Amino acid sequence: MKSDILSFIEEKHKFLQERLSEHYGKYKTVVDVGLPLMLVNKILTEQKERLFNSKYGLNISEFDVLMSLLCQNKPLTPTELYENMIFSSGGMTKLLKKLESKNLIYRVPSKEDKRSMLVFITPSGIELTIKAFDDIVQITLDSFGVLDDSEKHTFEKILKKILVKLDC
Repeated sequence: MKSDILSFIEEKHKFLQERLSEHYGKYKTVVDVGLPLMLVNKILTEQKERLFNSKYGLNISEFDVLMSLLCQNKPLTPTELYENMIFSSGGMTKLLKKLESKNLIYRVPSKEDKRSMLVFITPSGIELTIKAFDDIVQITLDSFGVLDDSEKHTFEKILKKILVKLDC
């Protein structure tokens, strides 16, 4: 697999050089930086999705809801949950019903606005979320374990610099 992924990137370079040579200088950064970044994200996301599905019976969006509730440490409305999520909700009401059926969350009408519901995480939801997060930490440590501390620090600075630029 390791050589396959690097071969895949090299194929993209070859394509650019042979078929789009006049644009190679402009597109090279996309293949050198953008493509590996997208592939790392794709592979890590697939690993997490497989783990969540097989070990916890969750998908990434469900975990994201639970993690948002755990991190905020207070009940949230569905709108607030959506705003706190890293991934797309893909139908918040359906997502919440599924988590509720697993006894990982519960919903109660808001006292301020009877049309709105407040979402709470249950004790079993907290326990499952912490276990799943521990597994994510391990996947991340394993993945970035190839970097020494200096490389991790540089990589962190680079990613944060890009994030600030993108969040303008």
